[in-house]
Amino acid sequence: MEEQYKNDIQNLVKEAGVESPSVNFVHNVMREIEVSSQKSLNYTPLISKRKWLIIVLVIISIVGVLLLLSDNEVSVLHTFDLSFYEIINLDNPFSGFTLRKTTLYGVLFLALLFFVQIPILKRRIDSNFS
Repeated sequence: MEEQYKNDIQNLVKEAGVESPSVNFVHNVMREIEVSSQKSLNYTPLISKRKWLIIVLVIISIVGVLLLLSDNEVSVLHTFDLSFYEIINLDNPFSGFTLRKTTLYGVLFLALLFFVQIPILKRRIDSNFS
């Protein structure tokens, strides 16, 4: 049964013949390559500068709130005279939260590594693709 299909396929290929490319085939292909290489890609970052600014501000504000409102020796809040705070009578939502020095150092170290690593990676990617 397979031989019958092989014979049918061979007969169909013989009937169709070998098709040769046009006379200007190489010239047309090279022209298309030139046109495609001349097209420039406009670089658009995934996260724009405005979004980065918003992300940084949110992170800074979260760290600032945690430093101000935590009840331990890292807190800056106990150094200020906040006698008006008792008049307002607001409960501190972070009263049970304690920020250890080790945790603070770890977060700051990771942030430092992140902000050092991004420019290094950017330079490496720019040098590889330019």
